[in-house]
Amino acid sequence: MSSNHGISYDGLKYALNIKESYRSGEPLTVTGAAKQQRLLMPEHLLSNDLALMQYDDPLALAVIATKDPESPMALAAAIRMGPHAKCKELITGVFEVVSEATKHELVADCAKLLTKNAFSPEAFHLVRTRASNHVVEIREAYRRAMGDNLRALLDGKMEAREFVEEFIELASNGNLRIDIYRRLVMKLMRSDAVRPSVKFMLLERLDRFPQMVKLQIVNEVNSAPDTPEYQTLKQELRWIYEAKQKQKMPHAAQTPINASVNAAGTRLAAADLVGRSQIDFGAAAGMHRRNSIIKPAEPVLKRNASPNIMTSGGFSTRELSSWLN
Repeated sequence: MSSNHGISYDGLKYALNIKESYRSGEPLTVTGAAKQQRLLMPEHLLSNDLALMQYDDPLALAVIATKDPESPMALAAAIRMGPHAKCKELITGVFEVVSEATKHELVADCAKLLTKNAFSPEAFHLVRTRASNHVVEIREAYRRAMGDNLRALLDGKMEAREFVEEFIELASNGNLRIDIYRRLVMKLMRSDAVRPSVKFMLLERLDRFPQMVKLQIVNEVNSAPDTPEYQTLKQELRWIYEAKQKQKMPHAAQTPINASVNAAGTRLAAADLVGRSQIDFGAAAGMHRRNSIIKPAEPVLKRNASPNIMTSGGFSTRELSSWLN
């Protein structure tokens, strides 16, 4: 397929990959310094000084502008797509479709304003200013919501599980800068006012955090003093790590669902095998009921009666690298 009209096979591939990321709930990322994956932010799309590889393709931008659930990202993608629409007649038509198909009224208004003004520099300046202000406003609204939730948690008006789920959703959907995201998580992990169960749930959901935040959490727990609370957190982190390592082993086989005895000779009920999950939050936190959020379809793993945990409960740099990268 020729790219003379602004559309190419690579562009179609990028667009389909982005569409699949939205369908599976995977965040959009860009490759930063030292080839580290970072979250794609509205500021990246609004900057004319950054080359964003696949995100500079008009079809990829069209998917973001129509599919992203949050208006700042969708708006930034539509604005970045504007110069393509100005130069290619076919992309102009796609841009008009975006203005009709997007779920965000602000995106539609800005797209129509650009089209009506023939993509003039004045029109671009206006929509970029509007988009930058919108990003700030949305982030502030999400931060207020997170603060309200924290007060509700500390006042006993909100369950720990609900707080953690909403915290992750608000942090992700609010397009928080990575440094702010990291500071918020660290404040929760370090606070004596936050119940240990909240910290356990944050550890459970490590895979839902951006890479830099995930690494910071692990390092924070790893280097913490050996208080009873942190010893238990380190122990939980060790179990998570060992579960990850078992998943990576190609020869690791799941225990048959009808097996009655495991390798250690402990008798297991069929219900235990069905209900067992990768991370046994209930056992680590000392609670009497299973955490219902953990997906039961994950590989069957059995903790040893005496886990192999170092005295400090920490990890080596090599272990961290093999898990997180």
